[in-house]
Amino acid sequence: MFLLLSRDPNASFVEADSDRASDGEAEGASGRVSPLVGVAEFIASCAKQMALLDLMEKTGYRMVQVNGQRMYGGPPPGWEGPPPPHGSEVFVGKIPRDMYEDELVPLFERAGRLYEFRLMMEFSGENRGYAFVMYTNREAAQRAIQMFDNHEVRPGKFLGVCMSRNNCRLFIGSIPKDKKKEEIMEEMKTVRTPRPTLAPQH
Repeated sequence: MFLLLSRDPNASFVEADSDRASDGEAEGASGRVSPLVGVAEFIASCAKQMALLDLMEKTGYRMVQVNGQRMYGGPPPGWEGPPPPHGSEVFVGKIPRDMYEDELVPLFERAGRLYEFRLMMEFSGENRGYAFVMYTNREAAQRAIQMFDNHEVRPGKFLGVCMSRNNCRLFIGSIPKDKKKEEIMEEMKTVRTPRPTLAPQH
């Protein structure tokens, strides 16, 4: 599989089977050419990736994407000890879908040192419009709410920032009607959370 590029700024990148792209077959049913993204969009995407890499280089924070969320930090460089106490995290909503960490992190750093920034992501590469920002202490989280709730990040675009609350409720369906509460509780006690495995560092 390869990408065909064009100098025409209005052209699109196309995807074709490398074994069938020659001799005019790329446009046949077997080749199945499909437009991917225009040149302008590709350039914008590259610029955004470079901006994120530049952010990581400047701050020393790492960034990984797991299960629909992109995590920046957690912990930050040089952090020792346990995670920040309860009440150090805020929820951020109404984020423009094309705004990412290179703009959001410097903004929220104005309230205090970040422990972790989690941006929820779509498969398309856009963000899902909300994030969780954990600071190193409660005071910074409270300051972030005061500074950025209803803050205009772009013309006509206002953030919504509030304290993040842990959701400890679990819904369980399809329980047989003849099961008693005691039986269900005993079964729940057998459930164990697997320990996360970290990829080896090279």
